[in-house]
Amino acid sequence: MIFLSLFRKLAVLFFLILLSNCASPKKQIGEPELKLVLEYLTEARLAGRLNYAAEQTIRSDMEIVTAACERYQLDQDSVMEQIKIRHPEIYSALVGQK
Repeated sequence: MIFLSLFRKLAVLFFLILLSNCASPKKQIGEPELKLVLEYLTEARLAGRLNYAAEQTIRSDMEIVTAACERYQLDQDSVMEQIKIRHPEIYSALVGQK
């Protein structure tokens, strides 16, 4: 009996982990999600430049934003739209417009 109960708990845990990894990216981006992405961008920029070595390439800002969206399971187009609305100067720097 105890073994069956433990097995069921492990099966449910495995299913929940699998389900959370297969979830679709979040499309409605609020201020907290946008703040996470911008903080990740800032930290990655700083870390990339502090750990720079001549043979390494520094990731572009768009690569960092893409990585942040994947990490936090956010839709990149929605994130970019919110950055464009709330932080136009950052958006211009990201897409290369001046």
